[in-house]
Amino acid sequence: MKNIRIETDSMGKIEVPVDAYFGCQTARAKNNFQISGHISPAVFRQSLGLVKLAAAKTNAKLGLLEAKVAKAIIQACEEFIEGKFDPDFTLDVFQAGAGTSYNMNANEVIANRANELLGGKKGEYKFVHPNNHVNMAQSTNDVIPTTTRIAALLSLPALLQALNNCEESLEKIAKKYSKLIKVGRTHLEDAVPITLGQEFDSYKESLHKAGEFIANQSTDLQILGIGGTAVGTGINTHPKYRETMVKTLTEVIGLHFESGKNLTEMANNMNSFLNFSAALRSLATNILNVCNDLKLMNMGPKAGIAEITLPEVQAGSSIMPGKVNPSICECMEMICMQVLGNDGTIEIACQKSNFELNVFCPIIMWNLLQSMEILTNGLNMLNDFALKNLQINEKQIKKLFEESLCTATSLSPKLGYALTAEIVKTALKKETTIREEVLSRKLMSEKEFNKLIA
Repeated sequence: MKNIRIETDSMGKIEVPVDAYFGCQTARAKNNFQISGHISPAVFRQSLGLVKLAAAKTNAKLGLLEAKVAKAIIQACEEFIEGKFDPDFTLDVFQAGAGTSYNMNANEVIANRANELLGGKKGEYKFVHPNNHVNMAQSTNDVIPTTTRIAALLSLPALLQALNNCEESLEKIAKKYSKLIKVGRTHLEDAVPITLGQEFDSYKESLHKAGEFIANQSTDLQILGIGGTAVGTGINTHPKYRETMVKTLTEVIGLHFESGKNLTEMANNMNSFLNFSAALRSLATNILNVCNDLKLMNMGPKAGIAEITLPEVQAGSSIMPGKVNPSICECMEMICMQVLGNDGTIEIACQKSNFELNVFCPIIMWNLLQSMEILTNGLNMLNDFALKNLQINEKQIKKLFEESLCTATSLSPKLGYALTAEIVKTALKKETTIREEVLSRKLMSEKEFNKLIA
């Protein structure tokens, strides 16, 4: 009995570890939801602490919290944000709807720490109560979506920087090899000439567009529903709370926030997260395309295309000595597949709004922030271990181009489609090149030929 304390809530008595900063509701949630072992990411906990801190400051400004109580709550929030109470904030991501358990977990931890600062004991709530003070003018239903928005926005700069680094590496390759002509392929078949620079510039541009799309969609996350409380009507709030809270969050976090026009709509419509996730899905799709091409161009080293060589990062087989795989691209592709799956989960969750509330914000939060985290880490990996030291095999590129059928399309305007097609078929049958067939028939000079295919 020495290691526990007894707390009481509306459901009755419950045992809580004596040293825990959490209380009744968290203890019940820990008992109920032992599902995955996955806990919320640190950025979510930090963002939740920022919301609680801003609320305390707002309520103090409005004269609703006594100064010494507000000061204690604010200090407790700062320590919560720093991670001092991480062992007390470990609820499973699969939990009761709306994130009530997350919200109360934070309320209880902050309240207990604030009570300590004011000379009280954990679990007594003599000076600061989790609901009455820490949760003042708030509801889970506006706190958790707001927290998720803030967490995504705080995670965004690292993602965009990682993406920009990849763009820069691709751009360097594009500029360096802007005149290196290679086989352009459609349907995986020889098609028309293209430069390696053009090919890599297209990869860079696809990532750049995806980054712009993500940035554009993120602006909607700056519009907050905080102050709407339970269903967006603002019940139990001061008339100036909503406006003051948004201003305080802007000051505390250093990002510009606005209040939504219709907070009732924001309580039941999670499409801001759906649209942002769609932008992440778009990026993941583009990365999949780039990585797939890099793997095909790297294919070999002796019996494939081998136009490029990806850096060796680890042995590729437990049975085949000397084999090296495109491991970085493979890992990046798995990351992108996970992001696509996360987006599917978010889409389903956003469809499940009932009347005044969508209760699936916890799973939306988890999938959205996981997508951002693994994309950020994955892009840094891709850049550091694949793109930066990617080797261009110029000799092989030129050889494949010379032996390909790509030049045929360039010859067609001068020789005509039918004659050019006949030359292609002859070259294939005789195992010669287009150049050899054209020159042997004296259809043009080598200088003219070179000019046409350049």
